[in-house]
Amino acid sequence: MMNSTSLTRRQSLGLAASAGMLLAGGGRACAAQFPDHTINFIVPYAAGGDFDSYVREFCGVLTKSLGVNVEPINQPGAAGAEAVFTLSMDPPDGYNMCIANLPGLLHVKPKPGFDVNKMTWLANLGRDTLGLAVAANSPIHSIADLQALSKQRAIKMSSSGKASADYLVSKIIAGVFNLNVSIVSGYEGSVSSMIAVARGDVDVTVHSLASIANMAKSKLMRLMFVFADKSPVPGIEDATSVNQPNLGKLFQFRTVVAPPNLPPEIATKLSNALVAAVKSPEVQAWAAKIQTTLYPMNQQETLAMIAEQEHLLETYKGFLAAP
Repeated sequence: MMNSTSLTRRQSLGLAASAGMLLAGGGRACAAQFPDHTINFIVPYAAGGDFDSYVREFCGVLTKSLGVNVEPINQPGAAGAEAVFTLSMDPPDGYNMCIANLPGLLHVKPKPGFDVNKMTWLANLGRDTLGLAVAANSPIHSIADLQALSKQRAIKMSSSGKASADYLVSKIIAGVFNLNVSIVSGYEGSVSSMIAVARGDVDVTVHSLASIANMAKSKLMRLMFVFADKSPVPGIEDATSVNQPNLGKLFQFRTVVAPPNLPPEIATKLSNALVAAVKSPEVQAWAAKIQTTLYPMNQQETLAMIAEQEHLLETYKGFLAAP
């Protein structure tokens, strides 16, 4: 749940925006004046993870380019889905937007009245290659090792929950490789779910290569599989080596979304600002430092990506429907 201070701020901004629209004589006048006060950039996870880092970096650049304060607000819950559900009920005024975890969110059963395709998708910021990681001292080194262990007992995999890319991909690999898997969910973000692997609470986890690399530097985890056509790390299995090319199409997208029915003028202004921020020297330097992959897409490109990911997930629907 969002803390009371943040929730009050979002509610008050919604009321102020609604009043401003009435005073301005409607949405068109309001769009022309946008933005004229603080924009909330919502993080659907607790502070400290990859998505939180993205939003905090972009808030600084967007504050300069848009001329108003762009403020990060953490709203963890339901593995990133709760913040987007809440966003769907916010005023379509441009003052609340959220970074979303795709394709994980596309797999979530929606709450009543929520339709992911009715949201206003603004832009995509990053696209990270995913990997499977185990504890540094784990005896698991390959998919074959996972299959052998699976014959003895259930493999425990950590996940932040059903709306996350790690949960979705865990379900897919369980089906593709016929693994007996138990997904342990409920972790607040990538850091806590990776620490669970390092501690030995679970056997394996799915995360971005950048996140895994940070843990590997501390000698806590080890990469064992890469969801790519060709592994960037010599000696590590990939989609090609296990003859599963579609696994190389699974990525973690960092996509920005706003409430339904956002006026096109406001959506375009935010989309352009987000794409420009990706290309800014500040963000480029930051991305190189933390080893994340920037992947800017405008509104049309983002919608095309979502359609492609939905089509890809359709090929795995049997595995995703499994209990």
